[in-house]
Amino acid sequence: MTSSRRSRSASEVPSPSLLFELPFGALLAYSPRGTSELSKQSRGLCYQIKLDGVIGDPPVRAIERAVARLSDEGSSALREFIAQGEILVPCPPNAPFPPKQKPALWVPRRICEVLGNAGYGSAILPCLERVEAVPKSAFAAPGERPSPSRHMKSMRVTKTLEAPERITLVDDVVTKGATLLAAASLLADAYPDAEIRAFALVRTTGLTPNVERIIDPVVGKIRRTPSGADRDP
Repeated sequence: MTSSRRSRSASEVPSPSLLFELPFGALLAYSPRGTSELSKQSRGLCYQIKLDGVIGDPPVRAIERAVARLSDEGSSALREFIAQGEILVPCPPNAPFPPKQKPALWVPRRICEVLGNAGYGSAILPCLERVEAVPKSAFAAPGERPSPSRHMKSMRVTKTLEAPERITLVDDVVTKGATLLAAASLLADAYPDAEIRAFALVRTTGLTPNVERIIDPVVGKIRRTPSGADRDP
């Protein structure tokens, strides 16, 4: 199994460095620009997840419905992948929280809570925070997305555990994986003996214009590239 385990010299504490790769899993597929009816439905579901518990009367619980699909037989590989992470760490939003406040809608934290209620993970640790705003990758041109290095500089870790064995980093949507790779690198520096993996509830379909299915569980890798990050699948 590939992991992010790293050792450090007892005589020095190195500056955080980017991991070369990060194991990740995702449950849903989402097409940003596809024209098929299924692609349009995937965008609607992604929108519901972003506004989980806020839209609708009664409010739509899209995250609960999605996580419930992890129990399906077709999601067994992803279910086993997530189950191996004991501590769930939500990714921070792209901008700092207002002083002494938490946003009303912190989707990765909400996903962690739903995963925890479903029996995944032993605890939620919101130890990552954004200290500098970065543009959202979804709205940036392909060559203008924030790099993993920029994401690393915009985040920090508050170390509150001594030696977690396994950490699952949780986000709502993964595009190329730059945010997850940066966040995992910071966690690996803070907890060098931990096995770190990532889970995104939704993954974009990349160069494929239309989705073939919305419930499309995958397990793969996010890798560092000369231009930033990429993932497979």
